[in-house]
Amino acid sequence: MSSAIDQQIRFCTSSDGVGIAYATSGSGPPLVKAANWLSHLEFDGRSPVWRHWIRELSRYHTLVRYDERGCGLSDWNVDEFSLDAWVRDLEAVVDGLELERFPLLGISQGGPIAIAYATRHPERVSHLILHGSYARGVLHRGLSDQERDEREVMASLIRVGWGKDHPAFRQVFTSLFIPDGTTEQTQWFNELQRVSSTPENAARLFAAFSILDVRELAPQVRAPTLVLHGTGDMRIPFAEGRLLASLVPGARFVPIESRNHLILESEPGWPRFLREVRSFLGVQVDAAELSESRRRRIEALFDKVLDLSAGTRAEFLARSCEGDPELRREVEALLAAAERSGVTAMVAGALAGGALGRSTPVPIPTISQYEIVDRLGGGAMGVVYKARDRRLQRLVALKFLPPSLSAEPEFKSRFLQEAKAIASLDHPNLCSLFDVAEPEEGRLVIVMPFYEGETLKQKIGRGPLPLDRAVDYAVQIAAGLAHAHAAGVVHRDIKPANVIVTAGERVRILDFGIAKVSAAQAKLTRTGAVLGTLTYMSPEQASGEQVDHRSDLWALGVVLYEMLTGRPPFTGDSLEALFHAILWGKPERVTALRPEVPSRLDAVVQRLLEKDPAKRHQDAVALTTELEALRADVSPSPRP
Repeated sequence: MSSAIDQQIRFCTSSDGVGIAYATSGSGPPLVKAANWLSHLEFDGRSPVWRHWIRELSRYHTLVRYDERGCGLSDWNVDEFSLDAWVRDLEAVVDGLELERFPLLGISQGGPIAIAYATRHPERVSHLILHGSYARGVLHRGLSDQERDEREVMASLIRVGWGKDHPAFRQVFTSLFIPDGTTEQTQWFNELQRVSSTPENAARLFAAFSILDVRELAPQVRAPTLVLHGTGDMRIPFAEGRLLASLVPGARFVPIESRNHLILESEPGWPRFLREVRSFLGVQVDAAELSESRRRRIEALFDKVLDLSAGTRAEFLARSCEGDPELRREVEALLAAAERSGVTAMVAGALAGGALGRSTPVPIPTISQYEIVDRLGGGAMGVVYKARDRRLQRLVALKFLPPSLSAEPEFKSRFLQEAKAIASLDHPNLCSLFDVAEPEEGRLVIVMPFYEGETLKQKIGRGPLPLDRAVDYAVQIAAGLAHAHAAGVVHRDIKPANVIVTAGERVRILDFGIAKVSAAQAKLTRTGAVLGTLTYMSPEQASGEQVDHRSDLWALGVVLYEMLTGRPPFTGDSLEALFHAILWGKPERVTALRPEVPSRLDAVVQRLLEKDPAKRHQDAVALTTELEALRADVSPSPRP
């Protein structure tokens, strides 16, 4: 299996013969992360809980991570779990890499390990960063009888339920680590528990962590130290972080507004964490990086808000955007545009749910011959469930229009338009349609295949794609668009989140929720309405002008640019700035960001991004042919 992120995985041997797997990613001076419970070097790179940590910590450093003994890719058959053994494992990793001096990061249980290493090797640790950590394990905290009973219940849950296929047991732990996690994040973290360790090792690790105690070692730390801790951390109490900071001489303590043990990308605490750590390490962040970070923050919040009910959105935004009213305005503007247009931004991720592991069944009745299995996600235009077709014995995705919207003629018309758009298309690179049903009065359902795979958004989130992979995906998207355009359908929301890569590297275009069908468009769209996702909109679409199939080709150019470089061609610190960049800005050439890109491929991207539609490729058929010819210009990469 290939690595999920651009990383190099190697192995070393600890002093007692235990094999330790470690990985390096990024470039620049080293930053070593001490191991903490629940890790798997390959799985973490795909996880929405960990991937933003890995991406950002690798941005200015060569990040060194490793799976602790008994976990992930390291040896699972282990005799000893102890502080001394964990420090020896860290020594083996840094000695194997021949690192002389480096900053050391300890998260959660990695904190005591980092402290012990720093006191044994003060000459090697330049800076010490501790997040969500502690100086004393839970059994050294003067627990009440009730707290001890609760801990025994937790230990029993680990022994009994850790390896079960059903995630209900593991959900207890997930709710402590990421109580504010999305459905996707919760599913990933549930699955991480299952794949990272055996029930026996998990129980032994849980017991060993409980007796950790570095209160005598902490005052011996000589390295500059930064301690960060979530104010509402439900796994390690905030008071323990404060105690830890008080024990390390000269340590700076930074409270982070968060209830999550692992800070999520959508939280206001995440940019605060990055600012504090980068300032502490003396990293100079340029303006382009700040703009990109801002864009990712807005997108993460927008995706989160779309998955919330209307009643909880305001509270979430107030908490997440506290102290940054401009950020809230940006997210609310995107949300308002989505509500107007009926964008189903979460559907692509929902249909890719097979890659997320198993989730808890939802108690809703069987619909016709479809037996509901899971709720996968939802957006402004519908909720998607995974279901089993009992008649044909296949998995399907059911997209429901909410009853409140079914009563609205315009929303119902748009929902039927999506069904009509999909039903008129039959192509291997397009989402299929099985059925449209109305099982009860006013309740419309579209039945589609349940695709197992990963969206381009998830793939690009790990960095630029191999050249041959990017060209192959672009060829398939163009071929799908050629078929749709021939049927008179313009997608109008081509973006990485709406493209899924299934088994065998098959690309399918999803979500025709705002598709323009030639004959019906005048009835469904107000003059000047802007539909779609701004980052991928053509200038004419962003301006609310009439669009045709060439707007989809522009969007494909943006997606291809992002696949090749890891970032979109047009960015801005605000919606207004992004809008101006799309209308008037000139993107940096792909070859300037990635010199190995063939000049002919760069020229194709530049032509797709012409402001004047008349200067772009005039149809997707010709574009497909040109992209096919470029396959010979790129070397094949290893397939997953």
